[in-house]
Amino acid sequence: MIDAECIVVGAGPVGMLAALLCVQQGSSVLLLEQTAERHFQSRAIGITPPSLEILRSIGLAGQFIEQGVAVRVSKAFGDGMQLGIIDFSGLAGDFRFVLSLPQDRTEALLEGAVLKNPAIRFRRGHQVLECSEDGDRVIVSGTSADSGTFRFSGRYLLACDGGKSAIRDSLGIPFEGAPQRYTFLMGDYEDTTGWGPQARFFATGRGSVESFPLPDNQRRYVIRTPYFIKEYSGDYLGSELLKRAGVDVSGTGQLWESGFGVQSYVARDFCKGRVFLCGDAAHLMTPVGGQNMNIGFADAELAAWLTRLLIEDKAPYRLCAGLYNKARKRAVRAAYRRSRALMVLGTSGGSVWSFIRAVAAFIIMKTPLRQILVQTFSMQTIPFRNLDNFRKRYERELNL
Repeated sequence: MIDAECIVVGAGPVGMLAALLCVQQGSSVLLLEQTAERHFQSRAIGITPPSLEILRSIGLAGQFIEQGVAVRVSKAFGDGMQLGIIDFSGLAGDFRFVLSLPQDRTEALLEGAVLKNPAIRFRRGHQVLECSEDGDRVIVSGTSADSGTFRFSGRYLLACDGGKSAIRDSLGIPFEGAPQRYTFLMGDYEDTTGWGPQARFFATGRGSVESFPLPDNQRRYVIRTPYFIKEYSGDYLGSELLKRAGVDVSGTGQLWESGFGVQSYVARDFCKGRVFLCGDAAHLMTPVGGQNMNIGFADAELAAWLTRLLIEDKAPYRLCAGLYNKARKRAVRAAYRRSRALMVLGTSGGSVWSFIRAVAAFIIMKTPLRQILVQTFSMQTIPFRNLDNFRKRYERELNL
């Protein structure tokens, strides 16, 4: 006997989406989360068109769009001049924008769908500590707030339990990489700019400023800092916004602030035995461009599809595991290269570099080359970006 066909560990955005996608494929799901309550911080905010296509497949895209802000235009500025416009309206497909939605709202929407689905058993307060296999089952055990200890079994497991994944560690999968020297400070404020649904980017000699609209007339600002600066350190963020971008937030309400560094890690194996790693458990990269969460959504979608094929004996394990490792690693490598390039090229300071960057950006944004930026920021050129666009290729590789 098993407790569920698929066990999903971790109920962040990727984990809850993974549970919903597994059910969509026809699998029963046990979803385990160590925290007693979900997070209530905005954190990641960008949801790209490939992710919206995934959400549409489970009937949630409309709810997400209704609660978020569709960013169709982003304007770039240098020191005292506009460099150009990135316009997403020319994208192919139904989602010609990047959706700005705080992570707490993303989690609330996903959790609402999870709780309504009778095929998902959702258990909070369950911390998974160990993972093992026994024949045709995968077994997880750990501690819970109510029963003390637990032990559950399933056919396959999707590990979505974050960068410090206990599942990954239990399986002995190396997590290769290192912290980077880049540091940032971000904060959410009431929006008094009058920029509406536009995103704006300022690349100045003093440093960068990224600005994104949020629901309820709020706005996110992200600045690169010369060293790690802890949140709420005086008025550093407000002072730098004024000096770099001419944005005065002194008379507006601040809702949240967070300092953070950049980490770059990738698991050596994304699939081992009956376990598929998804999201932060498989990879961490710079949040510039919002790519890590969106890559995690695609991890979850492919893992949910492959595990169902395995449960129904429609494809051999060797091919499924090989496909998952190959496809997801290629997607992560591409996203990592792009996010790192955007971070280094777009957020570095210095007057000389700022001038060179401004000239190059001005030229690019006045030519058809600007479409490269549109495709990059919308993640439309990431390999294996979702099942909808690559299913036929997957089926050929699996001999379906």
